[in-house]
Amino acid sequence: MAVQAKPGVQERILLHLLDYSDYKDSIEVPFALSQMGIANAVAIARSNVPRAIAGLKDQGILVERQAHVKGVSRKRKAYFLTDSGVGLANETWERLSDFPVRCILDDQPPVATTLGGAKSILPFEMRPVDIIRYIDEQNALDVRNLSADLVERDLSKHVEKQLVTSLADLPRLRHFYGRTTELDNMVNLLEARATTLLVPGIAGIGKTTVASKLIERFMHRRNLLYHRCQDWEGSRSFFESVADWLSSMGNADFSTYLAATPVPQPADAARILVEALEGTPSLLVIDDFHKVSDMVLHQTFQAMSLALLGSEEKIGLVIFSRSFKPVVPTKDAEGRIASLVLPLDGLDPDSGRKLLTSFESLEDEQWLHIHGLSRGHPLVLELINRGASAGAFHETLENYVTVEIFSKLSAEQKRVLSALSIFREPVELDALAQQQLNTDELDSLVESGLARQADSETYDVHDLIREFLLRSLSSALRQEFHAKCVDWYQKQTQSHDMLIELIYHSIQAAKYEEASDLVVSEGRQLISQGYMELLGLIEQIETKDLSTEVVVRMAQLQGDILALLGRLDEAESVLGATLERAEKNDDELIQAEILSSMADVSRKQGDSDLSLSRHKQALKHYIAQGHARWAARTYNNIGYLLRRKNERAKALEAYGEVEAILESSNDDELINSQITLARALISLGEVDRAREHAMACHERTAELGDGLLHARAQGVLGRYYSKVDQSELALFHYSEALEAMTEAGDVQSLVEITMLLGEVLHDAGRTDEAMEHYSQALVLAEANDLRMQIGELLTRLGGVAPDRQGRMEYLQRALTVFRELGAKTRMREVQAMVHRAVMSR
Repeated sequence: MAVQAKPGVQERILLHLLDYSDYKDSIEVPFALSQMGIANAVAIARSNVPRAIAGLKDQGILVERQAHVKGVSRKRKAYFLTDSGVGLANETWERLSDFPVRCILDDQPPVATTLGGAKSILPFEMRPVDIIRYIDEQNALDVRNLSADLVERDLSKHVEKQLVTSLADLPRLRHFYGRTTELDNMVNLLEARATTLLVPGIAGIGKTTVASKLIERFMHRRNLLYHRCQDWEGSRSFFESVADWLSSMGNADFSTYLAATPVPQPADAARILVEALEGTPSLLVIDDFHKVSDMVLHQTFQAMSLALLGSEEKIGLVIFSRSFKPVVPTKDAEGRIASLVLPLDGLDPDSGRKLLTSFESLEDEQWLHIHGLSRGHPLVLELINRGASAGAFHETLENYVTVEIFSKLSAEQKRVLSALSIFREPVELDALAQQQLNTDELDSLVESGLARQADSETYDVHDLIREFLLRSLSSALRQEFHAKCVDWYQKQTQSHDMLIELIYHSIQAAKYEEASDLVVSEGRQLISQGYMELLGLIEQIETKDLSTEVVVRMAQLQGDILALLGRLDEAESVLGATLERAEKNDDELIQAEILSSMADVSRKQGDSDLSLSRHKQALKHYIAQGHARWAARTYNNIGYLLRRKNERAKALEAYGEVEAILESSNDDELINSQITLARALISLGEVDRAREHAMACHERTAELGDGLLHARAQGVLGRYYSKVDQSELALFHYSEALEAMTEAGDVQSLVEITMLLGEVLHDAGRTDEAMEHYSQALVLAEANDLRMQIGELLTRLGGVAPDRQGRMEYLQRALTVFRELGAKTRMREVQAMVHRAVMSR
């Protein structure tokens, strides 16, 4: 049966104002009649109140006037129902009084009632509009975590500070017993100071249930985020969840950082996250953390736990995991406690016994046997309660669950559960119905604790149940179920998440050809969006029956991902082996692309000579194949490396080859190379040649309508105008380019444009703004290992820092970077700046 929709905003406003209809002619009125009071009562933002009541004002249902509001020093706008408004509000209440509500009270089953009848059931006074405010999407009112004081506090907020919750993955609770001591300890620790808690426990011990109850304790008191980790996901999934959550709270800094950073750096991510939470009471609950092997996420939480030390903010990080290993530091270098470990054991005997509601009489001896067998394990106790024999004896818990529970399921129930367990995430009913399964069995499976209902149309199974089921399935049956998952995902709207799931299930269904085709065709796009888990999927694909070209393409992607992750030695090894295979296949274009990737790896490793050699080898292949775009790009790369080696004449020779290619072809795909060429010529002082290319790029990209490409062209044009001392034009083009690149996430260009904009601002005497731009660019450059740009930014910060100590610190760091890069000319220049800073000139 469909759930009846909650009353609308205008209906709630009418009910709210009806309670204050006697104040129409009063000089002083309650706070509830102000815009903020109405916003609090009907759970909307204060800024939305005028729009919400506009229609009611136009119809003469209510009036607005200035009035003295209690608790407020000056007059405010207040709102009152007219006589016709009172009549309409009464009619609205007569209609809504029959609105169905399910009240969840302490220590008793939920009570079905109506909005009008709830008053006689609730333990304290709540107005109808208050009840509507707190009911969930299923029209259930959970009173267990509410009180009269809390309701009054929410109504009397004078400052708009909406608390934001993000609990999408949190499973529903059917019942809860015990754990009072554990929860009290967690709440007290989180209330005392900003801290990190690690809560380890074995599978099925109730970690998710405790997480849910902990969140309830802080409901309406803090901003809440619940994130459930999955074994196929990396750090990106958590980062995107937290970015959306923070954006809902009005802070987009983390979203901006994420958009500009394919592989976020743990220290930067942790710092930005903690800074974004300052001044906002928040609780982050991470569940199933043992499933994540991504070191970026591990290191982010480690950095967060240290960053929270000494903080006076109300920020809590709670990590639930099966692993008992200390995944976050317990102390910092000074011996201060950074995190606390609170292991979760089985339920105490009294609480555990309450789970066995189906036993009319349970002897103490029999209960002791059950408790000894289950060790207070709540999931096993729940399964025993739903029909498993309590008298049978089995040596192991696994054997007990297999014999006493799964063996007693019907064939259809086993099929439904098996199909559900194959999906890695909560799945819609339609996915099961497509497999011609009897979805009516789901209700009994949820009731028995074997399946979980995420929402009205989405189901899941507990990890412990999933493990037992998957272990019992034959290989052939597993492949059959995975193949059905493939059919389901192929029919869904293709998003990046769906593509990852489609590749995973194709691999598990032994459809390696389909999986590899998806990897080759969509891999680049997935990598550009930060889906580094593609690496693990590629490694699972069996390649013996695949074509050599596909194998080489996948290995090339594998090497590129490893390079992005900073695993340069592994990337070198994989790409080297892939090159040998490509040479045997005699495909010159693939060989050239791999050599280009290997050249980039060498550059990141600091070996400019090897990088140069590989680019030259790749260039021969591109020229032989007649690939003008790749040849131009490679000449630009060679020119860049030669510039770093301070071989100006040879660099200009390489850039001359790019100009020759541009003269012989009008291909729009060469515009990127022309933009790079213009930038390089400006750096080499060839201003007139650079102007010609910068102007041409600006005109051509404007005609093409490619916003990002045009932004890059504007960036180069801004650089040219800066070089010829036309600051206003430079600022205009830089600002336009910066805005477009921020939206598009072109990291390297974004860093360079921000740096150049800082230079122009500095030249214009706006030093503080210049420092701000340099600092922003430095965060992005460090996050993406743009080492040359890091050195340049540190040098510029060293040139504009207001105090000598700050200048010295930046310049010493820049000196270290240039020394590692072997940039001797820049080293000498920075050393001269250090000397001037020491002499305070």
